[in-house]
Amino acid sequence: MKEKIKKFVEEQNLRIFDLSIMSENFVEKLTFCPSNSCNENYSITKFFITTAIGILTDRKQLALDEKLVDILCDQIRKPYDSVWNKVTLRHALQHKMGIDAGVLDIDRDDITAYGTKDLLEFALRYAPKYEPGTYYCYTDVPHYLLSRVITAVTGKPADDLIREEILEPLKFRQAAFCRCYLNYTIGGTGSYMRTEDLVKFGWIYLNGGHYLGRQIISEKWIKTAELEGFMDQKEFGETSFKGKTGMNGQMVMYSREKELAVAWHGYEPEEKDRMLIPFLEQL
Repeated sequence: MKEKIKKFVEEQNLRIFDLSIMSENFVEKLTFCPSNSCNENYSITKFFITTAIGILTDRKQLALDEKLVDILCDQIRKPYDSVWNKVTLRHALQHKMGIDAGVLDIDRDDITAYGTKDLLEFALRYAPKYEPGTYYCYTDVPHYLLSRVITAVTGKPADDLIREEILEPLKFRQAAFCRCYLNYTIGGTGSYMRTEDLVKFGWIYLNGGHYLGRQIISEKWIKTAELEGFMDQKEFGETSFKGKTGMNGQMVMYSREKELAVAWHGYEPEEKDRMLIPFLEQL
């Protein structure tokens, strides 16, 4: 498999830095282009935030139909449109809060131009235009708000919970998460790690939340996340893979049928890296 993948990537001239494959707790890494040991995941970061929400839901510290503003009330400093009172955790996880695109795009915006250090206050300025739960729009806003929810429940930044409950049990060698000026985890983007660690995250979703004898996340949560479209988790065409993408050609995905998890980092703004998915399905 390793040599076939290497040949395909080179023949298609895909700009992939490195790719890791995991099967039966064995991780194999292929390097195509020398790069930093850790690379940015972009929106794959959302996968970690959503799983952290799942951990708190498993522990009955959160419920999916709780209202966001009820949980965040102690962090809100300025008035906001009452339509926000309808938005639930479920709506945020499904990208169905009712907002439009173009708000809180951390990767493209100059956040110093927002006029506030409080990104919660900035986000709440933009009232949902559609009835929450009825309109899908993919943005980074929900996962910043979900990051603040995690802090409201645990008393610490979301990436602290992720480190303690996910990264350490999965034996990640290195990882970093961006925080805003007020020290809250950005959530929608801005995490950095090695592919050989990232692939383990796909592996736990493949294996019902288990890793090396430890239950990281419940199988019930995984089924809920897949059924309800949390993490904007995609099924890729007619393949058996499910996974989460990141801007400019980042990926973590898994196939229960093939008993395989795969992750890669690269720079493919045109998403040519997606060509790999049907190829891997055929191996």
